[in-house]
Formats: sequence, structure tokens, C-alpha cells
Amino acid sequence: MRRIVRVVAVVVVVLLVAAVSTAIVRPALRRTIWSFAHDYRWWWSLAVVVAVAVLLVRWLLRVFLVQPASSPWRAHVLATARALEHQLNALPAGRRRAERDLRRSIDQAVQDHLRAACKAACRDEQPPSVGRVGQEFVDWWTGASCEAAYVNLHEAEIALAQLLPDDEIQARIPEALARLQTMDVTDPRRLGAERQLALSSPKSQRRAAFQHAVRIGLELKDQQHDRLRGFRNITLTATVGLMVLVVAVCLVGALKPDAIPLCFGPPPTTTAGGVPPPVQGPSGVACPSEEAPPTPGTNPRRLPAPGDVTLVALLGLLGGGLSGAVAIRHLQGSSTPYDIPVALSLLKLPSGALSALVGLLFVRGGFVPGLSQLDSQPQILAYAFLFGIAQQIVTRLVDQQAQDILTKVPSKEPTSAKPEPSPEQQT
Repeated sequence: MRRIVRVVAVVVVVLLVAAVSTAIVRPALRRTIWSFAHDYRWWWSLAVVVAVAVLLVRWLLRVFLVQPASSPWRAHVLATARALEHQLNALPAGRRRAERDLRRSIDQAVQDHLRAACKAACRDEQPPSVGRVGQEFVDWWTGASCEAAYVNLHEAEIALAQLLPDDEIQARIPEALARLQTMDVTDPRRLGAERQLALSSPKSQRRAAFQHAVRIGLELKDQQHDRLRGFRNITLTATVGLMVLVVAVCLVGALKPDAIPLCFGPPPTTTAGGVPPPVQGPSGVACPSEEAPPTPGTNPRRLPAPGDVTLVALLGLLGGGLSGAVAIRHLQGSSTPYDIPVALSLLKLPSGALSALVGLLFVRGGFVPGLSQLDSQPQILAYAFLFGIAQQIVTRLVDQQAQDILTKVPSKEPTSAKPEPSPEQQT
């Protein structure tokens, strides 16, 4: 990190010294450099923002991904492993030899799974390095350590069910059935578990049915975790792709302002060769960066300006950020180790920028009925901000899909749904 900052600082200082020395020697070149810096001031701002964002992301990767206790799921896995070990030690030893042999084999299986879970959740205290940051990022992206820890915890809990006393099994039956509530009502596995775990079923069958129900419920939870991780990765990939697209559009708009014109009003005057001169356009032209005639005290220049596309994208980012803050109230938190609401909020930022650019292009092209011209610069910026908020129309479908996946994850939160009839009442 420090080495990169030093290199960037040295490059910037060298460029500034070269520019200043050249401008002092040649006044004409000084005016050219000043005109170039003024015309592309939004492009420089975007470059600074991108550089700061890259450094910030790198710093976050080094600080948070490398730390052993950076994720709450690690502490949860370690605490659950200790609790299961205490439950195993608290169980009474069997009186008969067959019971003692069963206890010994299950004790070995539970201990092996608990050690594997703790090993997946723990991290060695090593100084941060570039290679280790990359490994931690791959592990965070694939969820290998997280899934290994939870799968081993679940296998330990399933194996422990074979040693639980009858009264303990009876007390845990509601929790085992609650994990199956996300399954379809007509699913044979859910109906069979509810029927076999009823009070009227024989105790000899209840233990096997309880262990099978626990396995189905925990495997269902693991599958939902896989879906959540895949959905998060897809959302973050789409976010990065859209952000790269926004940066590319801003660069095109900065290098070739006429390629993506966002000005409204009469077209600028042209010379004999058909190229607009480097002067201010006619009166009545409104662009995102300024209007014609120019502001008093500024040099006249041709419109559209190089910073028009970048300014509209920034206003769209603000609108997307505001809509993301408003949409948070409709999202419910989750105890899963994957931050789905954060990924959804990040997706709204580049979506807002693209919505602002495309919306203004539609208005300028006359695709919006009753709206073909915008009269002033504040009006253009206001519409860019509103189009950035309007991205919620598209991303709302993504929010609904995320909420559907989150609601299918088994949890201990109370629900307001009406109780469904038991198998005995159905018959």
C-alpha cells in the first residue's frame, strides 16, 4: 500500500513539475494546457475518484479479509462447536457394552467434525501479504471455509442426535420441524417427518425420524446458503461490470463530446469544414455543465463539453444512492454470512448512472412523449437525478428475488403466517 502511494505521488509530482516548467518557458503552451485542463476537468475528477476507490478497496481487503475475527460467522462457528462439545460431554455413559461402543464411535465422529469446523473457521496469525489477500478474497468469493465449517457443524449435530435421551429429543422436535417449514406443504419428506414425529408415534421410530428430519433441515439450510452466495456473487459481478461500463462511457464522453451529446437547444454553428469552432454555441443552448451564453468571467468554448457525460453520471450515482437508502427499509436482515443487502445497495449506484445517461438520451431523441427539450442546465441536472432514482423500477425485481431467497433460509425468527393443519387433521 505505501509503495503504491509513493509511486503515484512521484508520478504526479513529476508530471506537475514538467507541466509547470514547460508552461513557464512557452506561454502559448501554457494557455493550451490550461484550456485542456479546464475542458477535461470532470475527466480528471473521475480519475481521482477511481484511484481513491481502488486504494480504498485494496485497504479494505488487507484489513478485513486477513483478520481472523473479521467475520461474525467465524465466532458463531467456534461458539457452536464448544456448545456441541459440552453437550456431548454432559451425556451419560451407557450401561451396556453396545451402548458404550456406540457412544465411543459417535464421540469420535463428533470430535472429528468439530475439529474440522474449528479448523475451517480459524485463521493463522500471519502478517498481511499480497498473496494472502488474494487467497482470502478467493475464499470469501467461493465460501469454501464458511461452508466447510457449517457442514461439519451440522454433521456433528446429526451424529449427536443418536445419543440424546428421549426427553431431549421430544424437546427438540419443534425446532427440527421448524426448519422444514420453508419446504412445500405437499412435500412427502415434510409430511412424513410431521407424521412420524407426532406424539402418537412409537419412541423407537421417533429417534430415527428425528435424526432424519434434522439432516433434511440442515441440508436445506446449506443449500439455501449456496443459493445466497451465488446470488451475491452474481450481483457483485453485475455491479462491477456496470461500473466499468459507466467509466468507459464517461471516458468516451470526455475524449469525444460529440459522440454522446446531452445538450438541448439549437445546434452550434459550424465552420466551412463542418467542424464546430472552439467557441461558445449560440444563445439558448443548455448542457449539463453550462449554458450559452457563458458565465461572465469564463472563456467561451464549444458545447457539448467534455464533462457533460461525467456530470450526468455523477448525478445518476447520487440518485441511485438515494433510492438504495430508501429501499433498505423494505429489506430484512439475515443471519447468513453473506451480505445480500450490501450487494443490492451497491448495484443501485452504477444502475443509477446508466439510467441517467440513457434517460437523457431518450429525452433528447424525442422518445419520451410530451418531453423533447430541456430549457436550462439545472433542469437537465434535475432530470438526471430523477432518472438515477428511477433505476429502482428495474432493480426492484432484483430486490424481490433476493427477499424470496432470504425468506427460504430456515431461521428462528417468529412468523405471522397462519398455522397449517397437522397430518392428523388433514386425514
